[in-house]
Amino acid sequence: MEKDQDQELWDKLFYELACIRSEMKAFKLETRAELYQIKAELKEWQQRTGQQRLPDKGE
Repeated sequence: MEKDQDQELWDKLFYELACIRSEMKAFKLETRAELYQIKAELKEWQQRTGQQRLPDKGE
């Protein structure tokens, strides 16, 4: 009977670990997507500010 309880405990622990691992993977993907979005916005902002400065240099 004790072995069954041990096995049940291990099964629960492995299930919890699998859930945590899955959540971490999702978090990693979400974070990566946010990073790409920030980089894209930064690039866009740099291009806009760069274009605004070009006429100033010509004067």
